[in-house]
Amino acid sequence: MDIHRCRFVPFKAAAINAVAFSHPHLAADSKYSRGAPARMAIGRANGDIEIWNPMHGTWLQETTIPGGQDRSVEGLAWVVGDDEELDNNSGSSSANGNKGRPIISHGSLRLFSIGYTNTITEWDLDKGCAKRHASGQHGELWCLATQPKGPAASAQRLVGGTMDGCLALYTTEDDDLRFQRLCRTPKKSVKIVSIAFQTRQLAVAGCSDGTIRVFDIRNGAILHAMTMGRELLAERALSSSGKGNKGGNGGGSAKNVIVWSVRCLPNGDIVSGDSTGQICIWDGTTYTQAQRIQSHTQDVLSLATSADGSSIVSGGMDRRVVLYREIAGQTSRWAKVWHRRYHQHDVKALAAFEAKGVSVVVAGGPDATPVVLPLQKSGFEHHRTLSHLPQTVPVASAPDARLVICWWERRVEIWAFDTTLNEILSDPTADTSDADMLDRNRRLVGRILIKGDANITAAAISPDGSLVVVATINEVKAFQLCKAPSGELVISKVAVPAAVANKGASGAAISPSGRWVALSNGVENHVTVLEALGADSDEETKKITFRAKPSRLSRLRRSIPNHELFSGLGRYDRRVTRLVFSPDSKLLAVGDLAGYIDTWVLRGPNGVSDEASAVDAADGEDGEMVDAPNDDEEEDSDASSDEDSSDAEGGDELDTHANKWVRNPRAKQMPKLSGAPVVLSFSADVPGAPAVAGEAVDTASSTAARDYVLLAVTATSRLFAFNPLRARLVPWLRRLTPANLPLEFRNIRDIAKGVLWQGPRLWIYGTTFLFMVDTSVEPAPASSSAITSSTDKAGASSTALSTPSADPPKRKRKRGDDTGAGGRMTLAGVGPQRVQMVVESAEGGAGEWVDVDMEGTEDKSGDGYDDDSDDSDDSESDSDNGEAASHAQKLLHQQQQHQQQLKHQKKSPRKTRKQQQQEDEEKEADNQLQKHLRSPQPQQPRWWHTFKYRPILGVVPLAAASSSSSSSTSTSGYPSLEVALIERPGWDIDLPLRYGGDER
Repeated sequence: MDIHRCRFVPFKAAAINAVAFSHPHLAADSKYSRGAPARMAIGRANGDIEIWNPMHGTWLQETTIPGGQDRSVEGLAWVVGDDEELDNNSGSSSANGNKGRPIISHGSLRLFSIGYTNTITEWDLDKGCAKRHASGQHGELWCLATQPKGPAASAQRLVGGTMDGCLALYTTEDDDLRFQRLCRTPKKSVKIVSIAFQTRQLAVAGCSDGTIRVFDIRNGAILHAMTMGRELLAERALSSSGKGNKGGNGGGSAKNVIVWSVRCLPNGDIVSGDSTGQICIWDGTTYTQAQRIQSHTQDVLSLATSADGSSIVSGGMDRRVVLYREIAGQTSRWAKVWHRRYHQHDVKALAAFEAKGVSVVVAGGPDATPVVLPLQKSGFEHHRTLSHLPQTVPVASAPDARLVICWWERRVEIWAFDTTLNEILSDPTADTSDADMLDRNRRLVGRILIKGDANITAAAISPDGSLVVVATINEVKAFQLCKAPSGELVISKVAVPAAVANKGASGAAISPSGRWVALSNGVENHVTVLEALGADSDEETKKITFRAKPSRLSRLRRSIPNHELFSGLGRYDRRVTRLVFSPDSKLLAVGDLAGYIDTWVLRGPNGVSDEASAVDAADGEDGEMVDAPNDDEEEDSDASSDEDSSDAEGGDELDTHANKWVRNPRAKQMPKLSGAPVVLSFSADVPGAPAVAGEAVDTASSTAARDYVLLAVTATSRLFAFNPLRARLVPWLRRLTPANLPLEFRNIRDIAKGVLWQGPRLWIYGTTFLFMVDTSVEPAPASSSAITSSTDKAGASSTALSTPSADPPKRKRKRGDDTGAGGRMTLAGVGPQRVQMVVESAEGGAGEWVDVDMEGTEDKSGDGYDDDSDDSDDSESDSDNGEAASHAQKLLHQQQQHQQQLKHQKKSPRKTRKQQQQEDEEKEADNQLQKHLRSPQPQQPRWWHTFKYRPILGVVPLAAASSSSSSSTSTSGYPSLEVALIERPGWDIDLPLRYGGDER
């Protein structure tokens, strides 16, 4: 596979301003709430709101509610309804799985946000847009909090702090949002910047004048006012005047201390963080200061507490995250445990989440990267950095035209790749070491700006590059691309039917033929399909138009119990997240968050023939029949899914020769996946053509394909492959069972984002990894001793290849041992990972730093994982490839050493003769490696992976891989594949200036 590595997309990661969990402390809540659908919301500076599912530490970014122009999310709050226990007199097995067990109906979830205006917005998670707004006669809202739950049937209120010193109360009863009243302070110049609830009726507010005020929201009275003390104000004044304001951000005069954050412990005590870098513990009964801890060098911006009140976490402007614990044997006395710097800028938001087996704190700030920290097992587990990139890839390509589009906010850019990578490498005059030369290969040829204030939700481009569809939450627009005689790209608008143009969409896909456009919108029970006339014409000047009446393809109605449909997140799980067409544009598949897959086939002159879609129950093939769905997956009796006339509305219904989309006859037999599909993709297999996926390379041309191959990758990294017309699992799926997948793939914590097909090869990529699995290579028998064959090692990453083959096999690390953050710390991870020393230069110059060989001190176990695992991995060996694997291993190891040396050489301003010689040797080693990987091998590796590229925004093909064309087939026997890999590293994020520079 040829890779164009680039960072040219207009992606700008926005700062994290707020983090909120719907159920922060499930472990401490009632028995009913423990099974509630917990979600995390992240608010960003560009107005986007991301909805994450913790999934016991998997952390799936399910959807993103797009923001808009001049919008910002500065605060988030969840309102959770009361759980109810319903009688299960019927003994339905769908309720909790046991007959007679009570049915728990979880309270509905509602999400609210503020953004430096006087308005509170409620968001519709089903549609991904604003549901309602409410505002009052008060200033801008700076903070937001939810009133704790009270007796049953009592509504929760939202309380916001304003810039004019008021508490604004909003009621959420009757599924509405209304302004109720104001609680005022004596001084209008005071700003309320933080708020928390001590009890259901007492609100604690942190103010900009160094005061913490306690309000009774029933009558608006101020019960208590706590100040920081005169000695603290004196220290603040001295620090500001004598030390250049190192202890704060100058958010007021030297007399003022800003209380940026307040939290309340379960015992009623109050914790505050202020602009002096201190946290204060206040007695919740007497409202006096009990303790003061100086833990930050600059302002404390955020706080989080554990459910039992035994831990406090603070984040500040000095990039520190500090953990505090109660001192054993001393009542209400706290001590600082440690501090770390996980972020590149301020730690502006902190939120704790504790559930069964999960105990973490999520931190965020201007560097746009969420960091998950262990709370309960802090010091025993690693932290985990989530991706700042979206789960849905904002990049698409037109392989036939070598065009790539990328979008962000309200802009779409179009890039062209002029020369293939093979032509560049084969040119003797080209300097492949010059990065600028590779950059000049791509050109920005066009830009599309979307009018309005709504950001783009989805975009797509046809494979020939003639049609681009852009969708926002409010409208759908289409553009035609064509080349002018001068060679420039001309962009013109294409009229979209009004029924679709004014409705908006959350997902879009264009068929490979360019004739069909599929649109989805949230949880709607249908998918809209537009037919583009003239899109598949050979005339370059043909104007593309859409048929006036679109088709509506109804999704299968699932028998979901009412207590699930109208509780918790409601129909949010039925939100469509994936749309994909088959290679011949005759089959359409969509997947939702619940794991359901719906498919439709094209009938007509250009559609699937009856012979291809017919099912022979006694065909005798070795494919595994998919079990019929249970009651939860069956269609309602009133759904007319078997009639073709109900599947498509509109179009030329009177013309019997017209193409028409109908539901796949076997759609009801497609099973529900074990998790949300994060990847949905068709292979190149089509009925009547030679099989490609899962077949041996040398026999691919002689095997006839009778069905499509649809691959689904779930959030838990499970792989499923179906023949959708026959509702069967493909025969080669047994090669991709978890037991047969490589250990390196099973240990990857990041979620897959996309997949590319290269004949039978699967190239799966995520934010930090690129993994290849060959579905045509049979795994070795289970009696083998190691899962990683010598062929696998030949294609593995340089890190894996640096391990000698004589080392014992790696053991599978137990998943579920951690509490939702990183993996457990091991003894092997405590030792020195990198030791350097200064070596004097032979020419008498300044000494240089070199790595010290620590091979003798490495852990002799060689696995780096816990030894208490009971199940070890089976392995497979291949003696035919031993010599090739050894040669590739030596080359990759040599290249790794040269790259390590080159990294240190860049620190010296002048290159010595030895350094220049090492650079030449590195180039030679790299050329030998490329020649070896391109040369024919005795047998292709079954899998290969690398972590070299990170973080990956997306990978898109630049040339269509066709196994039937001999000219496009490489010497290895697989179709050639050329892709563009787009990276967006964290250091490329534009960060604002930081206050102060004293970091110790």
